[in-house]
Amino acid sequence: MLNQREIQVLATLIGIFLQTGQPVGSRIVSKKSRLGLSSASIRNIMADLTEKGYLHQPHTSAGRIPTAKGLKFYLSKVYAPAPLTSEEKDQIILTLRQNMPDLEKTLSSASKILSSVSRQVSLVLSPQKKLSHWKSIEFMYIKPGLVLSILILEENLIQNKLIKVNKDITKEDLIKFSNFLNEKFKGLPLYIVRQKIIEEMKSAQAKFENLYQQAMKVAKEAFEDSNRQLYVEGTTHILSKDQMKNINTMKELFHFLEEKSRLLEILDKTIEEGLNILIGSEDLENLGDYSVISSPYAFKEGTQGVVSVIGPMHMDYTYIIPRVDLISKVLTKIFQEFY
Repeated sequence: MLNQREIQVLATLIGIFLQTGQPVGSRIVSKKSRLGLSSASIRNIMADLTEKGYLHQPHTSAGRIPTAKGLKFYLSKVYAPAPLTSEEKDQIILTLRQNMPDLEKTLSSASKILSSVSRQVSLVLSPQKKLSHWKSIEFMYIKPGLVLSILILEENLIQNKLIKVNKDITKEDLIKFSNFLNEKFKGLPLYIVRQKIIEEMKSAQAKFENLYQQAMKVAKEAFEDSNRQLYVEGTTHILSKDQMKNINTMKELFHFLEEKSRLLEILDKTIEEGLNILIGSEDLENLGDYSVISSPYAFKEGTQGVVSVIGPMHMDYTYIIPRVDLISKVLTKIFQEFY
C-alpha cells in the first residue's frame, strides 16, 4: 500500500519517463512535483518505491524507471485519458464507415488509423468464431510427410488443412494422435484449445512420452489459423531514433511480429478481458521493453476480433488508450449494423 507522498512521487516520475523514455533522477522529480520536498527526501521515497517493486534502477549511478508493476498502478490509479475532439471522432467514424461492407478494407483501414494516431505498430486481428467448440479431429494419411487434418466442430462445421509432419509418422500413429487429442479436448471452445496446445508445447519436457509430444505438435500445426488475417501497420515506427537505442529489443520485436502463432496467442487472450494493457516482461515473454494495448470488437453472434497497438513501455498511454478503445467500439457498432 502506498501513501500519498509515494503516489505523487511515482506519478511525477512516470509522467517524466513517458515523455523522455530515460531514467529519472530525484532532482527533476523534486522540481516537477508539488510536494516541496528536497532532492534528498525524494531520493529516499524513490528508494522505498524501488524496494516495493514499483521502480527499477538500471545502473548504479542512474535514476529510476518504472517497472511493469509501477506502470500498472499508474494506469489504474493515476492515469487520465486525453479525450478525442469531436472532429477526431467524426473523422475516424467516417473513414471506417466508408469502407463498409468490405470487411477486409475496414479492418485494414482501422489498422492504418491506429498506427497513424499512435505513431506505433498497430495490429488488427480479423474475427474468430469464439463460440465454436471441438467435437473431434481425424488425420488422413496422404503420403510420407503430409497429412490432412479434419477438425469437426460441435456447430457442424468442418475445417480441413494439409499439414507437414515427420516422414516416419504412420497411419497407426495418426489414429493414436486423434484418439489422444479427442479425449483431451472434446467439448472445449477452440480459443481455449489453441491456448492449451501452445502452453503445453512450451512446457513439454523429456518426461512426456514421444506420442504426447508428436500429437501436440501435429495439433499445433492443425491450429495454425491461416483463415484469420492480421493487419499490421507502422513497422517503420520501430526504426525511429528513439527505439533504435536498443538494437537487440528492436530485433526481438521484429521477430515477434513475424510469428503469427505467437501473436494469435497473445491477442486471443485479450479478447476475454475487454480493454487490456500488457506491460513488459511481466506479461510479454522476451519483450521486456514493450507494451501492448488492445481492445476487442464484436459481431452480433459472438464472433470477435482485436485491435491493438504495440510500442515501447514509455509510449503515450494517455493518448493511445482512448483511441484504441474508440476504434474497437466503432468497429463493433458498424459490424453489428451490417452483419
